[in-house]
Parts: sequence; structure tokens; C-alpha cells
Amino acid sequence: MSSNVSPVRARDVYEEFRKKIILIIDGGQSKIGIESTVIDLTNNPKILRPGIISSSKIEKILKLKVKKNTNYLHVKSPGMLKKHYSPGIPVLINQKKSDKKSAFIYLGKKYKNKKNFFSLSKSSNFNEAASNLYKTFRLIKKQGFKKIQIAKIPLVGAGIAINDRIKRAANIK
Repeated sequence: MSSNVSPVRARDVYEEFRKKIILIIDGGQSKIGIESTVIDLTNNPKILRPGIISSSKIEKILKLKVKKNTNYLHVKSPGMLKKHYSPGIPVLINQKKSDKKSAFIYLGKKYKNKKNFFSLSKSSNFNEAASNLYKTFRLIKKQGFKKIQIAKIPLVGAGIAINDRIKRAANIK
């Protein structure tokens, strides 16, 4: 099990695994960008890992209430480790302002054209932000930043999955 940022392009796979694999089939960049929603259906349905498909959509289909997983000690699915999706540098979440040395990730276009500011979506679209999250982590690391600050991402729609990934990247429950 890896605790690194998930690859979203063939180039990411190559950079992560180098000579450990012989062939990479390039199907283009992942359109969704983050991993799928994982549900445990063994007893009462519960979400083990949030993804783009929301709990409300799942409840509508199952016609059952879906709980959120609270047992982080028993790993039943990929993406459940407390530390996961790490870019290999410190990640601080829910930041109100930049310290001007770190990379600063945010939604919208408030800080356009500033070199250490990275918007996940200029239109504040959560699906687009989810699609750009890992790509942005990798870009920031390649540019040599020593720390990532992330502005508060609202807990709605794909924002739930984005927050799950950034909390794990920051090693926060």
C-alpha cells in the first residue's frame, strides 16, 4: 500500500515506479482525478472512502441511510490509511492566508498570476478541483516548494472527497 499521491497521468505512473514496471498504457489524464467512493455493504452500509459519488446519491439508490466510516483502525479498503495521498512535504489545511514562502492551494481566481498560488478551479467547481488536486500536489513538489498551505474547501459535493484526501495528506484524522 502506498501513502503517496495517486498518479493521474501515465507520466505520474512512470515517475513513481520507474523501472519496476515494463509497460504503461497511456489512456490520457484521469477525468475524475480522485479515487472512487468505496462502500462497505457487509452489514449496515457505510462509506469507507468518499469519492465523487455522494452519500445522498448512494442513499437514494439503496433506499437506506449510509453511515460514514469511523473505524480507522481496521483498514478494509485502499485510501483508508491515516496518512495517505502525501506529496512528501508538509501540508497545512484550512489556511486563511499564505506565509508567502509555501505553495498555497485555493478555489477561485482571487490570487491569479502569483507564482506560489495554485487554484484547483478558477470557477470554484468542486469536480474540476477534485480532478486537479493530485496534479497540483505533483506540480508543487516538482517546483521545489517545501510546504503546502491549503485554504478551506467547503464540505459539499466533491468537496467532501477533496477534504478527505487533503486531511490524509496532512496526516490528520
